Amino acid sequence: MKTPSSGPGDRRPPSSKRPRPDGRPGKRFPAAAGSAARPAENRPAGKRPEGKRPEGKRLAATGPAGKRPPETRSIEKRSAGRRPEGKRVAETGPAGKRPPETRPAEKRPTGARPEDSGDSNAADLARRHATKSEQKVSGVRACAALFAHRPGDIIRVYLTANRKPTFKALLEHCVAHRLGFQVVEDESLQRLSAGIHHEGIVILAREPARGGADDLLAGIESKRISGPLLWLDGVQNPHNLGSILRSAAHFGCGGVVGERASLPPLSAAAMRVAEGGAECVPLFAIDDPVWCLGKIKKLGFRVVSTTSRCETLISAAGLSRDVVLVLGSEAAGVSSRIVALADTQVRIPGTGVVQSLNVAVACGIALAEACRGESSAGAGGKAAKAGGK
Repeated sequence: MKTPSSGPGDRRPPSSKRPRPDGRPGKRFPAAAGSAARPAENRPAGKRPEGKRPEGKRLAATGPAGKRPPETRSIEKRSAGRRPEGKRVAETGPAGKRPPETRPAEKRPTGARPEDSGDSNAADLARRHATKSEQKVSGVRACAALFAHRPGDIIRVYLTANRKPTFKALLEHCVAHRLGFQVVEDESLQRLSAGIHHEGIVILAREPARGGADDLLAGIESKRISGPLLWLDGVQNPHNLGSILRSAAHFGCGGVVGERASLPPLSAAAMRVAEGGAECVPLFAIDDPVWCLGKIKKLGFRVVSTTSRCETLISAAGLSRDVVLVLGSEAAGVSSRIVALADTQVRIPGTGVVQSLNVAVACGIALAEACRGESSAGAGGKAAKAGGK
């Protein structure tokens, strides 16, 4: 048998049958002795072994023999669920949104739910629960008054272990009405109440709605609201508001009134300083102070403004419970439009060493004088009747 030539320019005649390279019949016989193997670069590229189909045109290899350089590899095919580092996944969902299956899973702390985890999450939990219509109340007396007057407004209770005996009835109420309560450490209550004067308990509750001018006037007409009344003109400090509410509750004040734009909110500090008085004295927010004060005067109330720049002493003003005591801010005093509506201006006597009293202190003195005046009048009337007999 004649051995074909393997020179560079040699080609097998088209009619000759080429042996198959896959080992089946027709296997290529080894070249005869003395003949040279065909160089790899001169092999025809007509057929490619089965199972290896090129993706488009074959790229010239520049790396190690038999391997395509990394920079020239096609990225059209990619294994499912894997994406190269630093490359953005092609969006397959609606425009501008990442498909749900490619969104990273949210990291969630292991263990129990936030409500059941330790007291380290108590402050964060309270912030998540709190809204603009809710308030935090701290302090033993303030929380006890809240439970006594508005148990239905309680949302959640946080307290230290040593306060559990004191608020046993409150905790039983929480269990009966499926309300959350949590025993926490002192540090957590400091974060919850934003202070150190929490006294071992903080309650998250719904904030009571403030009355308006119609509510106030209707209450006076129906005798549900009686004097004395307090009118705050520009008083902003929450601690002063808390002290005023405490004095108002002590003297049986019918309500604390102020312009809606300037009447401060009942903050946690104001509620604590009030020592429960905020639950006993209603607040009224008025849109038109001039109109409202005029209506109150027609219902038989006397408007008395406090100041440090007049001659009439409060003890000589003849105050009674049917009075509206107007208190201004310590910086500006009572505004001129309210002074113009006052029937009387009075002054609390003093040495003059300081310009004025704290507004909460002045409030207590004025309320005491109004109540004392009524008591004196009642005693005088009884004495006159006794003398006539």
